[in-house]
Amino acid sequence: MSETQAYAPVVAEVTVPAGLARAFELYTVEQAAWLFEGHWLGDERPAAIVFEPTAGGRWYERQPDGTECDWGRVLEWGAPGRLVLAWMLDGDWRFDPDGERASRIEVTFTEVGPDQTVLRLVHTGFEAHGEGGGSIHRGVGSATGWQASLDALVAFATA
Repeated sequence: MSETQAYAPVVAEVTVPAGLARAFELYTVEQAAWLFEGHWLGDERPAAIVFEPTAGGRWYERQPDGTECDWGRVLEWGAPGRLVLAWMLDGDWRFDPDGERASRIEVTFTEVGPDQTVLRLVHTGFEAHGEGGGSIHRGVGSATGWQASLDALVAFATA
């Protein structure tokens, strides 16, 4: 019997130069425009990253040719303050339809000023991916992981 590796949460945080509703929109509607280079499943930058705005909704990318690649599921849709997602990509970055093998991403939006919102992303539960958990943890926690993606959102918002 093998022991399960425990992984620390991966936390990324930025201050978005926008009000609460706009920051949520930047993350959930305009993600394809600012997504960090290469952070997609298809062959090119997606035309859209789609979050179906309901618990149980799909989270997927839509390529320019209409091809869709699933990333996971929406667990909680608390617009504009909170979003909880099931990360359903395996250690080889392929979709795994088994929700029992998904990790969890909680994204919170806290308005701290008229045009300032703190966006905090916490990715946990890598153990659910089994052997692939280490690869996912290293990837999203790396210099080109979640923090770089959120930094790209801020750059997009200020452009």
